[in-house]
Amino acid sequence: METHDNIDNYRQNHPELIVKDIAGLWAPSPTTIRRILKFRGVNKWLRVRRLLIQLKIKWQREIRQRQLELESLRNDWTRQDEYQFKRGYHKALSECRQQVRALCHSPRDIDFPESASDFGDICKLPNEFPVSPHKKWFYKYNKQKSEQTKKSGE
Repeated sequence: METHDNIDNYRQNHPELIVKDIAGLWAPSPTTIRRILKFRGVNKWLRVRRLLIQLKIKWQREIRQRQLELESLRNDWTRQDEYQFKRGYHKALSECRQQVRALCHSPRDIDFPESASDFGDICKLPNEFPVSPHKKWFYKYNKQKSEQTKKSGE
């Protein structure tokens, strides 16, 4: 049974998992469910999620390579312009990777409103989102927001 405590143990990233879940509940054929998922864009976003994970890994390799280049340039005073450029590039790439990583590690237990026009804050990047977030930033942010909501409701 699905609970808040075990939601992270469920497999994800494949439309066929959703097809199996839905097909067990009601009558449409798996082919019909697959078409619905495709036309509603679920397949696309599951693919984008996988591509983001691959991009994160690619960026991580590039960051390591840039780090090695920086170490070799650090004491070469004749190439300080190149060192400063690569240092800035390394920092910017690291920040981008950390932001994508935080997004990929965001919680699964998100409830969308029934009305597509009423997403509210659920699909907005918070103003507090840092330049270099920890991968579990959204967990801490959501916890803090729910505590604030409880206090304001008292």
